[in-house]
Amino acid sequence: MPESRLARRSIKQSKKQLYISLAGIALVLFLAINFGPGLIGSAGVVIDKLTGKSSQDNVIKTGGQIQPPSLDPLPQATPSATITVSGKTNYPTGTVELFVNNSLSDQTAIDNNQIFKFTGVSLSSGNNVIKARIVLNDQKSDFSGEADINYSKSAPKLDVSFPSDKQNFTKSDQQITVKGTTDTDNSVTVNGFIAIVDYQGNFTYDLSLNQGDNKVAVIATSPSGQTTEKDLTVSYSQ
Repeated sequence: MPESRLARRSIKQSKKQLYISLAGIALVLFLAINFGPGLIGSAGVVIDKLTGKSSQDNVIKTGGQIQPPSLDPLPQATPSATITVSGKTNYPTGTVELFVNNSLSDQTAIDNNQIFKFTGVSLSSGNNVIKARIVLNDQKSDFSGEADINYSKSAPKLDVSFPSDKQNFTKSDQQITVKGTTDTDNSVTVNGFIAIVDYQGNFTYDLSLNQGDNKVAVIATSPSGQTTEKDLTVSYSQ
């Protein structure tokens, strides 16, 4: 009998120790989940201070690969010979080199807000490829994503093949198809309505005529916003 009581007491103590252990594990998990990240971060700050490191040192550390800059959006086309190019970086110091058509165009320092800006960037006639890279502590990043911008100072091409100016229409010709050609990347409107332009630059628009004289305004617009307009007058009588 004494041995039986001793055994029961031992089992009871073992269960008590198990419950205490489980409660301790649960408490540790609770503290780790709710306060662990903060404690780790605080410990990291203390270690950085003790070793003389700062947050800026971490930002501009160049032991690894330097991240390239990002360019702000640019227009696809422009009638201006010069443009402004700006963008952002991951670094508060360093130099940004700007390349136009694979040639170094300009360079500027990054400001404290991690941004950069180039003004008066010269473009060549036709398509221009813009890209940039960072130079930091004699190391160079990869190039940013490329931006294509077309520079054209000439008015868009526009030829109207049908109808001709002062042409007369009668009876069944009340609806006509305005036809012509332009540059393939232009848009065309007829009396303010969008015409269909195919991949060869041919455009068409079905126009209903009213009794008497009808004004027909055909306008071609280039991607840079330049326009060419041709005005016709045709007449219709039933």
